[in-house]
Amino acid sequence: MSGKKRTRSRSVDPRASTPQAAPTPVVVIDSAEQDHLPAVTDALSARSKWICALAPVVLAILVSLNTLWNGWVADDDTQIVKNVALQKLNNIPHSFTSSVWSYATSDILFTVDTYYRPFFMTLFTINYAIVGLAPWGWHLINLLIHAAATLLVFITIKELTHRPEMAAITGALFALHPAHAESVAWVSGITDPLMALFLLPAFWCYLRWRNGGRKYLIAGLIFFYFLALFGKETALALPLVIAWCELFHFKDLAPLKVRLMRAVWLPALLALPTAAYFGMRYFALRGVLLGSGQRYPFEWALKTVPLAIIKYIKLMLLPWGHSYQHYTEFVGSIADKEFLLPLAVIAALIAAIAVTRSRLLAWGAVWFIAMLAPALGAMRQFDPEYLVQDRYLYLPSIGFCLALALLIDWLTKRYGLKAGAAVGAALLIVYGAADVRQNRMWNDGIILFENCVAADPDSAEAHVSLARAYFESGRVREGEEQARKGLELAPGSASPYLVLSYFARASGKLDKSIEYLERGTSTVEGTPITRFKLATMYLNLGLLQAQTRNTAEAEPNMLRSLEIWPRATGWFYTGQFYFDQGRYEEALAMFESALGTVPRRFAPIHLRLGWTYDKLGQRASARAEYEKYLDLAPNASDATEVTRRLSQLEL
Repeated sequence: MSGKKRTRSRSVDPRASTPQAAPTPVVVIDSAEQDHLPAVTDALSARSKWICALAPVVLAILVSLNTLWNGWVADDDTQIVKNVALQKLNNIPHSFTSSVWSYATSDILFTVDTYYRPFFMTLFTINYAIVGLAPWGWHLINLLIHAAATLLVFITIKELTHRPEMAAITGALFALHPAHAESVAWVSGITDPLMALFLLPAFWCYLRWRNGGRKYLIAGLIFFYFLALFGKETALALPLVIAWCELFHFKDLAPLKVRLMRAVWLPALLALPTAAYFGMRYFALRGVLLGSGQRYPFEWALKTVPLAIIKYIKLMLLPWGHSYQHYTEFVGSIADKEFLLPLAVIAALIAAIAVTRSRLLAWGAVWFIAMLAPALGAMRQFDPEYLVQDRYLYLPSIGFCLALALLIDWLTKRYGLKAGAAVGAALLIVYGAADVRQNRMWNDGIILFENCVAADPDSAEAHVSLARAYFESGRVREGEEQARKGLELAPGSASPYLVLSYFARASGKLDKSIEYLERGTSTVEGTPITRFKLATMYLNLGLLQAQTRNTAEAEPNMLRSLEIWPRATGWFYTGQFYFDQGRYEEALAMFESALGTVPRRFAPIHLRLGWTYDKLGQRASARAEYEKYLDLAPNASDATEVTRRLSQLEL
């Protein structure tokens, strides 16, 4: 960059509270780019501008075509294939009053894992109406959504920079980046691209208004922001970006006092749709605002944030290493190198951005962090193997892609068009090839988890996940080998014991299954990080002991599980244990505890309560619970039997 002094364009803000006449506002461009802007912009014909807009879209389609041959992977089987609720369009309204998993299964292990994504389930219901259960059709819809999001990236960056060629480069890099494979090649990973269809128009409305547009664009900002929240809660980061823009990005267009006022009242306009969204979310999730709850200590998650940010930057920068799992240990102390080194790197990056004095680069960094912030803030509810996820980079990557576009632009001006074009072409080719390869990793579950092992061969969790995939596909011996490899890598981890116990139980070897769990409970040390899987081991051990009629040892293990981790799953199964033992008062207490935390549409809890009230002679309560069960599950296999018993109670 040239070191000579340049003057900056200034204009009077048309919305500033001054009596001065307002000329047409001028968008402030970085001093490093200002001299170059007019010639490039004027040189672009209308046809060239259309090419700039459509080229990234074409690239997005081309690199994603091989996803059409992918099948169902991971959550797809439960959320789509086995989800009968998707088969009726009149179930769409229920998407706004229930969690995602309340539709997917009657298994309490899934239904308590609550996510509020109304547009996600609405999209799936519409998909089913259009293409049924043909995987290629679902993948085609994902591809088209990604292409539409890529076009919106171009439109938004063009409005931000007023440079079509800059927007085209940013859009092309966004279209091809391999970090997006998880969001595009995996049907159930579509939440972030779906949200982008509404969040980017919301931010465009703000920019358009900021660049001299009409006031109705503010209504567009509010409207699209509200819709984006129904796609994914990450949209909550938009007010932060707008506040930054008002305070720093457009700082030459108004005095500080006016900027401060706008940095408050513009985000405040989004408070009403935010409150409405959270009210609906609160109702749907029965008070659970963030997934299945905050599981790990806040201070541990906070100390892990710098490490996670560096991992995300690495995934954006390098064209390899992308995976469904990126095992990340929680950082226990601020004295650990896992905290200090990432923090130092982040500080150096901030200093480097400040030295460039590039407002666009600063905006890209702020967008990257702001859009990533919800995922970083939610880390304490995720297991270590899922703390860092490729799909969380979908929207944040726009800021990174803009930074690369700025680099290409700088190289072009400093070393000539050939240098900039060579670097740009190399990035597009490398990222595009990596994206095509990564799309193939989502072809089926075995390939997916084999890639997890290849990306991180020292991760015990990756080997355990691959073991499950092998076992479920009938490759039992290979599954056991992978599980033992996981045990070898992490003998103090609960996961290998859990999966080996599962394999033994599925093979009818109950004694062997119990043996694995007994070894696990005596080996795994109880810590804030291990306690959840440790509690699961105790619960499974108790259930198996009850199955083998060793009730004397079963009850203490179940109660130990609840002591470590009080939760709906534990109360539900312990209640069933007490019911089977004829201890109905104790069963009722457990079922009532579970009732307060499971989703409203979870039918089995009402059936269990009906049975228990029936045994206790509380006929009115039993009738009420049976009626709720039949209302929620009218087509259940035992609906006829429950109806018969209900008619007897009404006599």
